Order: sequence, then C-alpha cells, then structure tokens
Amino acid sequence: MKKLTVVVGLIAAMGVAFAAPDEAKLRASMKQIGPVCSGLGKKLKAKDASGAADAKQLAGLFGDTQKYFKEAKADDGVAHSKTAIAEFKTTSKLIAAGKWDEADAGFKKATASCSGCHSKHREKASDGSWKVK
Repeated sequence: MKKLTVVVGLIAAMGVAFAAPDEAKLRASMKQIGPVCSGLGKKLKAKDASGAADAKQLAGLFGDTQKYFKEAKADDGVAHSKTAIAEFKTTSKLIAAGKWDEADAGFKKATASCSGCHSKHREKASDGSWKVK
C-alpha cells in the first residue's frame, strides 16, 4: 500500500510540474516586446513601413503570453493577449497598406491591452524588479 501511495504521489507531482506555466518564457517574451513595441511606436510616427514586420513580430510574441496565461488559468490575461495579437496583426496590415492613422489607432489599442494586463498581473518587488502575480 505504501508503494502505491508513493507512486500515485509521484505521478501527481509530475502532473503539476508539467502543467505549471513557463514564467521564464513569459519573461523572455516580455524582454523582447518592450524594445520592439517602443521601436514600432517610433516607426509609426516616422511613417516607416518596416514597422509592419515589428507589428507582426509582436503578434507572435503575444502568442507566448497567451499560452502562459492559458496555462495559468488567467482568463483576463488570455483576453489581453488575444486583443494584442489581433491589434498587432491588423496594425501590420495597415502599415503595409500605408494607412498610418488607422495603424496608429490599432497600435494604441494593443498597447492599452498591455497596460491592463500589467496592472493586474505584475508587481514591483522590493529590489525594484518585477514579478508575475
């Protein structure tokens, strides 16, 4: 009976370990998102068509955030990620079409989604770093 209890406990622990969201991957994506997003904002102001690739890259990076929040069972984080993905995809297409005002509006919607998620799922640690909550 003890062996069975140990085996069941190990299987359960392995299930929890495999189901845990990958915070390291989320952090890696966020470290890329910040500079690319900042660069995209500058490219939109300059009407630089290379911003379309940045917007497309951001949509992909937000796929990682969506996966993290889905695994964390944080529906609001999933919704914010979906909004960012959709808006950055649209922004990419609008930049490619030279529709700068509409692209800027999509960019603003996407970055508003960032703010909503950060206010709910990020907190500043005593050492000044950020942690996921």
